[in-house]
Amino acid sequence: MQTQFIEALTAAAETDPRVRAAWLAGSFGKGIADRWSDVDAHLLIDPAHSDGFKAGVRDWLEALRPLVLYRLMFGGQMVNAMTDEGMRLDVWLHSGENAQVVEGQTQVLFAEESTLTWKPNPGTELSQAEAAAELERAIPEFWRCVAMLPVALGRDEKIIGAAGNFLILLLLTDVLSLASSIRKDRGVKALNGFLPPEYRQLAEGATFLPELTLEALARFQLRLARILQEHGPLICEQWNVEYPQSLEDAALAYVARELAAMGFSATLEELYRLPSE
Repeated sequence: MQTQFIEALTAAAETDPRVRAAWLAGSFGKGIADRWSDVDAHLLIDPAHSDGFKAGVRDWLEALRPLVLYRLMFGGQMVNAMTDEGMRLDVWLHSGENAQVVEGQTQVLFAEESTLTWKPNPGTELSQAEAAAELERAIPEFWRCVAMLPVALGRDEKIIGAAGNFLILLLLTDVLSLASSIRKDRGVKALNGFLPPEYRQLAEGATFLPELTLEALARFQLRLARILQEHGPLICEQWNVEYPQSLEDAALAYVARELAAMGFSATLEELYRLPSE
């Protein structure tokens, strides 16, 4: 269904005098799309017709395929939509005489002469600055969230606790994926290609919630904490970034005190363990 939609989009762009260029980014732009990929399309609109095109863009897209979801986002710069077939679609609307596209990450569908300027592909290797920025973001946020575990448990907020645990899981995988030295160039629905197999196995092995009880919620989160505790410093060393040991120590000490005050009989070390251990 994506191919049919792309063909219809191309034909509509070529025959609409307001559209100066159309191209694909994302998985289709890179040539790595599969049957589950979103369509990430871009349109360059003649500045004289930009406002009018945006005002009627829903009808323009509906003529290609009926939509069951339509949202105009980022101040009218992007349409986020879903067709009646369940195909997810982002359409970025550019206004100007030309636009920049990335080599190796762009499939041009249609373009008038001199409308597209190519810029070099940044490649797949993660830079030290990029890795450091991600580590300095994700690790402190991970331990900040861990320190909120007693809040959900103490208030018996099991649903909030479960939601928080999966947020912490995503922060953990943000850190673990840096060990691969591969720059993430795909969306949040594609992680396996960036997560080293041994770390993927660790994260998947720790990710189960057999029942929605306070102890199960605590075990889930502390299994993840154990993984970051053991491997976070090594990944920081790999990228020459100082690991926030004092933050980890404070977060875990607070959690241990609060769990003991709540009457948890298990220690942190016992809560860390997988059933197989």
